[in-house]
Order: sequence, then structure tokens, then C-alpha cells
Amino acid sequence: MKKTVFVLLCLLLSLTTACGRQKDDHSAAVTVQDSGQQTETASEAPAPSSSTSETASGPQAASDDYPCNIAADRATFDDQKIDITVGDKLYMAQINDWYTNFSDYDGKSVVIEGYYMVFNDKYTFVGRKGPVCPYCTGGYVNFEFKSDQNLSALVSESSWIRVTGILRQGTMYPGNGQPGQPFYYIEAIQVEKRPEVGIDTITN
Repeated sequence: MKKTVFVLLCLLLSLTTACGRQKDDHSAAVTVQDSGQQTETASEAPAPSSSTSETASGPQAASDDYPCNIAADRATFDDQKIDITVGDKLYMAQINDWYTNFSDYDGKSVVIEGYYMVFNDKYTFVGRKGPVCPYCTGGYVNFEFKSDQNLSALVSESSWIRVTGILRQGTMYPGNGQPGQPFYYIEAIQVEKRPEVGIDTITN
């Protein structure tokens, strides 16, 4: 009887901590299957083959490529013609669809509000708390953005922001000559600190 109770407690603990994992950057790719379950690819480097010259296609040092020119795109950006405004409802559904069907969204303009988050003192995200999340960073449903603005006045997981920008695909290079892996982000034309926190916990 005691053994059964112990096993059940361990199972419950593992279920309650799964979504709240801390993922510090965009290096761990997550895909959402049709069943709604998540499959996470390991962020560890694959084992090298006997011939490194055959597989080497990336730089030796780990790096991230954000292919955009924010200043140039800002000059031509029309904030009166936004393709997607992410609202309080279907917030998680919209972000999940960006990840699963990004080819349908690449290059579209977007406005989204949420908490400002920074991980590894390097990667910036906008998002909200969520009950479950196929793509989850520290218990938040969020999306990375890249900005050229000075964001030092913002407080991670406390400042509420509005990000206006363009959905883009970048490339993450693990280093050691390994090929790059895609990731998705918002090229932030404008990041604004909002005076009040909105609906910080979403349900769908």
C-alpha cells in the first residue's frame, strides 16, 4: 500500500512540473503533433560521423542569425495595416499555430501584448502565463522578438509590453560545424511599455 502511494505521488509531481520547465533560449526546438502532444528534440549535439568534412556546414562557434534590417524595415512599416492582432482570447492557440504552420505567417505584421521576458541575458520574449503550453518557457506561453531598442528600463516578467513587428524565421547554429536549425521570432519595429498589466493568465 505504501509503495502504491509513493508511486502515485511521484507521478503527480512529474506531471505538475512538466510545463513549468525553464528553457533559457530558442535552441530546443518543439513541434506540436496533431494529437496536441509535444515532442521536444534534444538540444544536445548529435554524435559526429567519422568524416567531419561531410557534415560540417555551419560555423565553429555557436551563433544565432536574425535575418532582418530593423531600421530599414521601420522606415517602410505601416502600423495602420496590421495583419494579425493577438487578443486575450485564443492567445495560446495563435502562438502555437505560428510554430506549427509558420510558412502561413512568414513576413506578416503582428501586434501582441504580454510580459517582457529575458533569458540568458540575451533572448527576449513577450508572453503570458498559461495553464498548459505546447511551447512553454518557464510556465509562460510566449514568443521571441528581436529589437534594436534600449530595453534596459524593462523588468523581466514584470513589465507589460506591446510588440509591433514582422514574423520572421532565423537560424540557430549549435557550433562545431553543425548545420543550422530554424527558429521563429518577431522583428520588433516597436516595443512599448504599457501603463497597466493586461490579462496576464490566458486559458486558450
